[in-house]
Amino acid sequence: MRWIYVLQQSAGKKRFGSIFVLMLLFILLSFSLSSLRVLAESSPLSPVSVLSVVNQIKPSEVASFKVTITNPVTVVQRYTLYSLQVGQGWDIEASPIHDKIVELEPGKSYTVLMKIRAVEELPPGVYAILLSVDSDLGEKQTVPLKVYLSPEYAVDYLPSIHTVIDMDEKINPQKPLSVKLFLENKNPLNLTGLTVKVTSDMSEFQKEFKVDLPPLEKKTLEFTIIPSEIQQPKEYTLFFVFEKEGQVVKVVEKKVAVETIASPFVVDVAYDTFLLKKFGLATITNKGNVLNEQKVRVPVSFWEYLVAGGVESRVRDTGGFYLEWTRSLAPHESLALPFVINYRIYLYFVLFVVLFVVFYVSVQSPVVIKKRALVTQVGEEGALSEIKVTLDIVNRKNKPLKNLVVHDEVPAIAHVERGADMGTLKPDEIKHLGGGTRISWHISELDGEEERLITYKVRAKLDILGELDLPRAGVEYKKKGLASKSYSNGVRLGGGK
Repeated sequence: MRWIYVLQQSAGKKRFGSIFVLMLLFILLSFSLSSLRVLAESSPLSPVSVLSVVNQIKPSEVASFKVTITNPVTVVQRYTLYSLQVGQGWDIEASPIHDKIVELEPGKSYTVLMKIRAVEELPPGVYAILLSVDSDLGEKQTVPLKVYLSPEYAVDYLPSIHTVIDMDEKINPQKPLSVKLFLENKNPLNLTGLTVKVTSDMSEFQKEFKVDLPPLEKKTLEFTIIPSEIQQPKEYTLFFVFEKEGQVVKVVEKKVAVETIASPFVVDVAYDTFLLKKFGLATITNKGNVLNEQKVRVPVSFWEYLVAGGVESRVRDTGGFYLEWTRSLAPHESLALPFVINYRIYLYFVLFVVLFVVFYVSVQSPVVIKKRALVTQVGEEGALSEIKVTLDIVNRKNKPLKNLVVHDEVPAIAHVERGADMGTLKPDEIKHLGGGTRISWHISELDGEEERLITYKVRAKLDILGELDLPRAGVEYKKKGLASKSYSNGVRLGGGK
């Protein structure tokens, strides 16, 4: 019985180990699938390439293309091929039909043969059939299948023209473009009167030529195209269409790109002068092929810089003085910017200075009187007691002045001392008024540029401890027969000053 128990325990352990191994394998498998899914989603799009097998057909013929799909990720993917243009004049099918859905192992490639035929009467031309390729991981790609549809016509040989196009793929719209076509007739068909047409979205690239291409002969066709200076910068497709007797026999396309030209604005300045005013007109033009915003400057002199008007701003730098605007222009757009340089301001300024000088001279008094005062005696506690007053009268003109009357006033708190200290010129009148004392002197004649001094003393009735203000003195005279007056300065004494 013991050995049966041992066997049962051994079997239980084996079952537990098997379950553990299965669970571990399940976890590893789930982790691997999740990792593969993340890897597939983060990988680049699956490469899809197209090879034309037959792309130049008649309405009754079938075009065929080889579409190669590569699975770049580490998981299996299914790809579905379809076109939304089915039923819109075309029939697009995979051959065999089950190749519409392709399953690819990681890193594998597969080529699907797609066949296209016209199911309606369509005019000859170039048709781009869009083929969509979707994967079950969410990739969506669309590739064009270009079909050149030719009309039905009867010839002994189908025209076969080998064409090489030599031209710059990047076009500068401001420069002429040279184009060379190397043509070779590959069969015995005599292609006389062959028409070569160049068509594009760019109107300047619409050209048409006649050329004779004998059997098995080669020819070079060279011509120049002048692009539009304002051609929008982007990629364009040029179609070179070869026609024989009105029937399209070959179509060749060429991708070109128009470069972006953002050149400085062209500035043309014209002036017209009238009565010390200079009227300027700056015409700016955008010669580029894109919308552009620039600062436009017109150089001027320093004196023009000061009196320029009608401008956005005036700028001064190491290069000189400029009038400046900031403007935005579309391709080949022009804009006129008027401004004015007003020299009249300088004339007005000169006239103002002259008039001011004339006015100043005319109103300026010919007689100047100045008043000074000196404390000659101080009482107790520094009080003002006696003051000596001096009046200085000057004739500033060269001509003498006659009959001048000088008068001064003394405040009521003081009185004028009479006697020998009254100076060389004695007052004609000392008159007591309610507010003080008025003193007058008469000067019969004051020669040109002569200076006359008048002095007198004033004694305070009471000691003055504060300030004492002496009013202005005046002189009366006649100027051109009219009575005029001039006044001196006032004087303040005491108060620590």
